[in-house]
Amino acid sequence: MQTYSYKDYEIRIMQAPPYSFNSVDNKPYNKVIVIENSEYKRGFEIEIERFGEVQTVLIISSYHTPENSFTALHKDGLFMMLNEVLCVFNPETLSVDRQTKINPMGTMFEVHTYSKDYILYGEMDIYRISEDLSVKWDFSGRDIFVNYQVNEPAFKMTSDRICLYDFEDNYYEIDYNGYVITDKTDVQK
Repeated sequence: MQTYSYKDYEIRIMQAPPYSFNSVDNKPYNKVIVIENSEYKRGFEIEIERFGEVQTVLIISSYHTPENSFTALHKDGLFMMLNEVLCVFNPETLSVDRQTKINPMGTMFEVHTYSKDYILYGEMDIYRISEDLSVKWDFSGRDIFVNYQVNEPAFKMTSDRICLYDFEDNYYEIDYNGYVITDKTDVQK
């Protein structure tokens, strides 16, 4: 479960129980928002509490949305990375106020805040997204950003750079403007 405090709101996000449209067995929600309705979908429950009153919203999104680390605070509520769909959820109106799509080459894993922006870590892509949901830059390596050969995380943010390892043990460092500082790829592999 992820929890946030926004203005007078306490927001909790958790995996939702199975949901079938028009079923009487569904858990009741104040609102259901369908971001993506396909055969392969995942539901997230947003519980919004204000002055002791609780309202719940169900978000239906892509099956590829990560179960954790897909939300962050936004000046207008909650930033959500629902794999390729980015949106801002407004807890005051229980609605998605802004929505856009990115075009990643694989699954997106995590969202991190940086200044007023968001750094998105994905299987093949790293994005920097502004608070108006526009792409400032994106970066891809030679292979997927997962690490199995060295005892370092595949993705790490430091004060001045993002450090990345890919599946082939290539190492990259990019600054927060999207410029490559280090690219240690072994073309002999």
